Amino acid sequence: MGHNWVRWILTGIVLVMGMFIVHRVVTHMEERASQSSVQSSAATPADAWIDGFTYRQTQSGKTKWKVAAERAQVFESEHRANLETVFVELLGNETATREMTVEAETGTIDTVTNNFALDNEKEMMEVHLASGYTIFSTHLTWIEASRKFTTQTPVVIRGHGLTITGIGLVGTIDNEEFKVLRDVQVEVSS
Repeated sequence: MGHNWVRWILTGIVLVMGMFIVHRVVTHMEERASQSSVQSSAATPADAWIDGFTYRQTQSGKTKWKVAAERAQVFESEHRANLETVFVELLGNETATREMTVEAETGTIDTVTNNFALDNEKEMMEVHLASGYTIFSTHLTWIEASRKFTTQTPVVIRGHGLTITGIGLVGTIDNEEFKVLRDVQVEVSS
C-alpha cells in the first residue's frame, strides 16, 4: 500500500515537471520569434525608409550579387536594413551569368558583413539555380565570407529527375554542393 502512494507522488512530480518544461520551451520559442521578427523597430526608429531599395556587392568593379526590395527600413547605427518584397540575384565570379535567383516576402541585410536572411511566411520561396535545380524553403541565410547559404527549416530540392526533401541545408554556390542536414528522403523519377 505504501509503494502505491510513492508511485502516485512520483508520477505527479514527473507530470508537473513535464508541464513546466513544455511551458518553458513554448515561452522561449515565442520570445525568440518576437525578437527575430523585424528586431524591435518600434524601440529603435528607422534612420530612413527607402522605396525601391537596391544593395549591390561588388568586387573589382563587377557586381557579385544584388538585393532589391520594394521597401527598406534602414538602421545605420545597427548596420542593418529590414526589407519587404525582396529579389536576390547572385552572379558568377568569372561571368555575369545568374547563378541563383530568389524572391522572398521579407529579409534583413547586414551592411557590414554583407550577410542577409530571407523569409517567407505564406509559402516556400523558390531558389532557382543556374544548374536547373530549384530549392524550396521558408528561410534562407546567405553568409558572404564563405559564399554559403543555410537554413534550419524544411527544404525540398528538385531538378534533373530528383526530388530531395529534408530538414536543414548548407549549400555552397560556387561548386553547387548541398548538404541536407537531417530526415533526408530522395525520390528519383524518369
